[in-house]
Amino acid sequence: MLKIIMPPGSKRRIFAGRVKNLLRHGPNNSVFIYKNWIRRIEPKTLNPVLEVQATLISLVVPCFNTPERYIKALVESLIKQTYTNWHLSIADGSTDKRSPDIIERYAGQDERISYIKTNGNLGISGNTNAALKRVKGTYVGFLDHDDVLPTWALNEMATAIKQNPEADILYSDEDRLSENGKVRMSPLFKPDWSPDLFFSANYVTHFFVIKAKLLKKLGGLDSKYDGSQDYDLTLRALETNPKIVHVPKVLYHMRMAKSSTASSITAKDYVHDSGRQALSDYFSRNHIKVDVLQMPNRPTNHRIKYSLDGMPKISIIIPFKDKVSLLETCVGSILDKTNYKNYEIILVSNNSVEEETFTYLNSLKPKPKIKVFFYDKPFNFSKINNFARKKSEGAVLVFLNNDTEVLNNEWLEELASVALRKEVGEVGALLFYPNKTIQHSGVVVGMLGTAGHVFRGLKLGMLTPFWLPDWPRNYLAVTAACVAVEATKFDKVGGFDEEFITAGQDVRLGLALYEAGYRNVYWPFAKLIHYENVSVGAYNKRNDNRHDYEVSMKYYRHYIDQGDPYFNPNLDIMSEIPVLRRSHE
Repeated sequence: MLKIIMPPGSKRRIFAGRVKNLLRHGPNNSVFIYKNWIRRIEPKTLNPVLEVQATLISLVVPCFNTPERYIKALVESLIKQTYTNWHLSIADGSTDKRSPDIIERYAGQDERISYIKTNGNLGISGNTNAALKRVKGTYVGFLDHDDVLPTWALNEMATAIKQNPEADILYSDEDRLSENGKVRMSPLFKPDWSPDLFFSANYVTHFFVIKAKLLKKLGGLDSKYDGSQDYDLTLRALETNPKIVHVPKVLYHMRMAKSSTASSITAKDYVHDSGRQALSDYFSRNHIKVDVLQMPNRPTNHRIKYSLDGMPKISIIIPFKDKVSLLETCVGSILDKTNYKNYEIILVSNNSVEEETFTYLNSLKPKPKIKVFFYDKPFNFSKINNFARKKSEGAVLVFLNNDTEVLNNEWLEELASVALRKEVGEVGALLFYPNKTIQHSGVVVGMLGTAGHVFRGLKLGMLTPFWLPDWPRNYLAVTAACVAVEATKFDKVGGFDEEFITAGQDVRLGLALYEAGYRNVYWPFAKLIHYENVSVGAYNKRNDNRHDYEVSMKYYRHYIDQGDPYFNPNLDIMSEIPVLRRSHE
């Protein structure tokens, strides 16, 4: 994407000061800001209590020497639910004889509560499986013994089930609860189902609800993966092609107990190892060649490295008009830094006139990897790239702006290995500004009125309510400043839409691939600098911008009206930095 197009008369300036303020103070939401959001927004987004509470939801809790105040808070949060058709099954492997007393008292007072005392501690999976033997519901939800549900949680889940009766798995947004249970903080607002994000980090976690029939078919939890047993369960469920529904509301409070990963991810070091094993076994069962590595300094975050078999040829397509210093930097970085060798560079000149340009092009003639073509017609970014595609020989096409510079040696093989997966449409890179802040880590349709770059202006590792920009994610689109797509898929959707002149054709390509049944991927393991818009120059005319905006609305409107599924409606769609939205409307 050469430029994010904005509607004529855009309100970009209104938000400029706000963005500067966010960059200065950081996007993390303080307890005060989140408390204010809860007060203003949360009650207005909740569904009315269902009059007919037909779906029985079973809840399972494994216990081991649980402090009395924790189990009391958990059970009381269920008793206070506005949705009353639930059943709680608690399996207790405590060695402390005082621990079971309060649970037994609750079970004796409420027939909806079943208590199972196991024969010794069976571990988290074993205790949970013991609890599963008593479930009665159509759906089963998983709770930890020190966490709590807000009073509306089960009603919201039951409403989602009623609206999506085919749902096999449901999950919600979540936040953290102070150890004393008095303060909510650190919300995690999630996208709809995003497989490539899930393979990197188990963002689904809480509140997780699964259809009882599917759970029985899967055989419950596997003790081999204790610590990441829920991750393994979901991975095994994926092999049944389940219908997965995201409920974009905070339905789970994860307590920051000292022994909990909510307090410190290193509190349970074995969690990463078991998660890595679960992922490796999933890919092995499905005959997908990958290496599962740990993200540096990020326990429980996984780095998936796909194999690139057969050394397929890759075509790197770079349109340009003069500005030879940019082009020389771009091409030089490819030649100097790219480990993968089976590629061609296709340079397409569009009305270049400067002598320096032709001198440089002549110097490239001895280089067999580089081909030069001339498209001396009026500028149209889509037409230029479609022209170049016809000249290419690669199984994978990489469309690259001339104002980019490669940063890491494995960038090309990383893009191609993901683009060649049968379920993937296009793959976008992580692009930085020269100051190493993020220029692109995915496109959200509807952001800033048309389409925007989420996380723009932040640095890697900066935590937001949408969590990290470091993770691979699925999006409706990625920028064409650096995008890889398998040639056959590109042709299948007709290439770039030539109605677009300067901007917006990359979002249109992403939507076309998404609507053809593929999923698009942002892949942060291909890293480049993007000297954004330096090369556009005279092409960036107001009339072109207006035209592209009008054309884009034909294709974007549905997603603007319905909401981009890979964003979250609790976040501000008018801010590229993820922050909590300010109003209900």
